[in-house]
Amino acid sequence: MKQLILPALVVLLAACSSDKDEQFCDCLSVSEELNEEAAKYGSIALDKITDEDVANLKQLTAKKDSICAPYELLGGEELKKKREACK
Repeated sequence: MKQLILPALVVLLAACSSDKDEQFCDCLSVSEELNEEAAKYGSIALDKITDEDVANLKQLTAKKDSICAPYELLGGEELKKKREACK
């Protein structure tokens, strides 16, 4: 029985001590999603972009702005650590 409890405690402590910030990880995901979506229109003439395309980009931008707002003023080193924790 002790053989099962000790590994379980180690795993639990490791999970609790993680520096992973889920909201920051969500911020990275939605930023990547926005970048991928925007990249689709990089070589398309503006008259080819539909209202639906514009609405989708605006929705993703608003979502990114909302989720990422707490991280706008963080320094480079802190952002780097948070990004590493999300991997």
